[in-house]
Amino acid sequence: MNVQQAITNFLQHGESVRNLSTRTLRAYESDLSQFNKHMVGTETVAITSDDLEGYLEKLNLEPYRDTSIRRKVAALKVFFRYLEDKGVVEESPAKRLKIKKPVENKIPVVLSARELKALLSAPKRHLEGLIEQREGSTGGRNRYFCAVRDNVIIELLSLTGIRIGELVALNVMDVDLAERQIRIMGRGTRGRIVPLTSDLVGEALGQYIIARNERSIENEALFVGRSGTRLTIYSIENIFKKHVRMAEIKRHVTPHSLRHTMAAMQISSGTDIRAVQELLGHASILSTQVYTKLPPLRRMRSAPVEMVNKEGVTLDAPSSRLLIKKS
Repeated sequence: MNVQQAITNFLQHGESVRNLSTRTLRAYESDLSQFNKHMVGTETVAITSDDLEGYLEKLNLEPYRDTSIRRKVAALKVFFRYLEDKGVVEESPAKRLKIKKPVENKIPVVLSARELKALLSAPKRHLEGLIEQREGSTGGRNRYFCAVRDNVIIELLSLTGIRIGELVALNVMDVDLAERQIRIMGRGTRGRIVPLTSDLVGEALGQYIIARNERSIENEALFVGRSGTRLTIYSIENIFKKHVRMAEIKRHVTPHSLRHTMAAMQISSGTDIRAVQELLGHASILSTQVYTKLPPLRRMRSAPVEMVNKEGVTLDAPSSRLLIKKS
């Protein structure tokens, strides 16, 4: 059996037996196809540990980050362990394959207090400018609805530190406003409960849900677009980029930077690292420990922007407070 056929069998096994996600299968396919090109048609049983060492040395000469190389090595280990279990190879040649140079210690990108304040204020200023349009044309109502939604999205990302993949997967039923918490499915089967420690953010989320329920939406997605369909990760990234520009933040930041910022603030406030690990949904404490190496960050707040609902009742828009719950 050549390597290409072995890869095909491995991916089919991953999909039908291991029930791997599409994203995971694509990652395996990409990494293993690259290895197959290196082996140029070699029979699977003929591959040795020396072949793998040579492939690893070639990767080290390419402009790959250490974390990418580690992922490719992990893919080879899983692949050859599968072949060993199936009896295709007598022993996995990747069993003792190791990365010689250490993985880089990448420091997370966090927002400064000034940047965070500007980012949280940007959607509120935009929302304030659209209040008069909320009862106008269909386009005006849609713009106002999207502004309310975007404000809550930015607040939730900064307050809870959830991943944008987790954000777009939220359903209305995952929000418990009475208990001020949301249920996150997380990666794989790891689920967790994340508290809404700001009452104002909880109230803003409740107002958004009311606005959402007033529209003709036939799905359970929490965050939807103008047409009523669930927002995608790509949509969230565009919303974030829009408000970064409005906040006049010049350096490159991503939605994940808000997750890093929340974690850094929690650590700075004295929250136990295990509690932060649970909030973030990290499988390993090692992923959380990186935030202990960052300089202390201070909490901040900004003045709320007045909002008015369609009955003319004044509402308090969420402030930019991050109320840290200490364990």
